[in-house]
Amino acid sequence: MQINRFEAAGLNCIEVAPDEVNPDLPLLIGLHGRGDWGESYVDLAELISETDYRFIFPNAPLPLPGAFFEWFRFESANLGKEAATTRQTIFQLLEELMARYTTPASRTFLFGFSQGGMMTLEAGLRYRDRDNQRLAGLAVLSGMLLADAPFQASRQTSLASYYASDKGDLKAVLAAAAADQIPLFAAHGIYDPVIPVGAGRSTREVLQQAGLVVEYYEFQGEHQIILPEIQFLRQFIIKSLAKND
Repeated sequence: MQINRFEAAGLNCIEVAPDEVNPDLPLLIGLHGRGDWGESYVDLAELISETDYRFIFPNAPLPLPGAFFEWFRFESANLGKEAATTRQTIFQLLEELMARYTTPASRTFLFGFSQGGMMTLEAGLRYRDRDNQRLAGLAVLSGMLLADAPFQASRQTSLASYYASDKGDLKAVLAAAAADQIPLFAAHGIYDPVIPVGAGRSTREVLQQAGLVVEYYEFQGEHQIILPEIQFLRQFIIKSLAKND
């Protein structure tokens, strides 16, 4: 596969594409976790497919001392409000990448790991292009849905009250996404010490209660991406894109 580096929406991006690029390839955009960068995900592209997609892995906008980057500051008691400050950057990124490759929203898939998974839901559930079209699908790996409400790690085993306390537009966002039935995938390690599996389960529950269909998997692992998870994700991407063909 070939690798190219460029800037979009003010973010440094790495493109991973087949050696012989079909201009009609679907666009897969992957958001890394906190303290990481896009370069770490080059091998993930090859595991998903070496021939069928164009992958873009951007670096998050905020430098993290002693590490690489983060999408939003994690020190705040209200993570949802912090994530919302980066939402417009993701919107701009989507617009610029789809224009760069002349790829419609219906053939663009957004996914992310950990904090990148949080941003995938934060932006992906709200995004519509200029023709009012949704993305082909969203995938969250070891992440969770955020609300505009104080968040306490001790409540990660059950987040019903956290989502019920939302002071923002979450209820309306989920209702609109459910009306459009945007395809959703989520996977979580049952021994995850960073974002416990209870947060993943609560995310699935609140999405399903809103009327969204979520393809959800749990695996024997921690805060990581493993091969069986990638295999499930690969099949989900194929199904999601096929709906728009």
